[in-house]
Amino acid sequence: MKGMMKAMVLREWDGPLILEQRPIPQPGPLEVLIRVKACGTGLTLINLKAGRIPGVTLPRIIGHEIGGVVEEVGSLVTTCQPGDRVCVGFYITCGYCKWCIDGRETLCENFTGYVGAVIDGGYAEYVKIPARNAIPIPEGVGFAEAGVTTDAVATNWHLFKERSKTKPNDIALVVGAGGGVGIHTVQVAKAFGAHVIGVDRSDDKLEKAKEYGADVVINVRDKDMAKEVREATGGRGVDVAVDTVGTKETMEDCIKALARGGTLAVVGVPRDVKSLNFNPGQLLFDEIVLTGSRCATKQEIRESLELVRRGLVKPAILQTFRLEDANKVHELIDKMQLPGRTVFLFD
Repeated sequence: MKGMMKAMVLREWDGPLILEQRPIPQPGPLEVLIRVKACGTGLTLINLKAGRIPGVTLPRIIGHEIGGVVEEVGSLVTTCQPGDRVCVGFYITCGYCKWCIDGRETLCENFTGYVGAVIDGGYAEYVKIPARNAIPIPEGVGFAEAGVTTDAVATNWHLFKERSKTKPNDIALVVGAGGGVGIHTVQVAKAFGAHVIGVDRSDDKLEKAKEYGADVVINVRDKDMAKEVREATGGRGVDVAVDTVGTKETMEDCIKALARGGTLAVVGVPRDVKSLNFNPGQLLFDEIVLTGSRCATKQEIRESLELVRRGLVKPAILQTFRLEDANKVHELIDKMQLPGRTVFLFD
């Protein structure tokens, strides 16, 4: 397929995205070309633009929450065909190392990077990806919903299923509960049967978190978050604290808010956090767990799409824009002024 496409290109760290005309990429033997119908955006891309995610090369077309239609397949591709509706698993992994075989492919020994970081992503009318990264979209799930599910929903499914092993009647704390990931953390925690406390610094965002299932919401602006959460649980603390923000303050407060046997799961990319201050006695005497959670496997993305298909989780796409608006949208996300997930829609 020949011709030109519209793309927003990152050429310098923390610089603006530049609208360019680019040649439509041609798929290799084991690659597929996707006509992009929707691409989600969020704080991960703000961190990527700022150089906080390793391995990114410039210039780059960013964006990984992609939903679209297969336009062309490579000569050796047998897993999909033109016309298929697909979304994209954005970890580029080998599929055969110890971690991939064990079902933890986000720790792949031969990991080469992310779609939208080391290869061009979805801020363009077309994207070329490895065929094994193309995941079928179930009937009844839209392009935008599927794209958002690959990250914002699947990340949380992996977290509660594998990292915190959340059970019914557990208490889950979600930091940044009204944000693009956090509003889905709330929903997935509810799917696991948890009682959910959502915290944020905006009443508008907390109203959305409540709308999407949070049992208790707390505005922690100018407040001691750990103290507020302890009071909300009668002094007990929470079984799992999910930090979607990733600051030194939020991580330390989450640790203070943990119940005995509790787990802190860090999802938000830490911003300039070099060390944490906490009582290491908690590790021994309370058996708390401090862990990160890296997105999801392709199988977990499929499982998350099924959650959406059944209506158990609803992708919280609260605003849509044209791709040309990307710089304005990124500024709003960086200031944490947009609730839920934001998606760019293509004609």
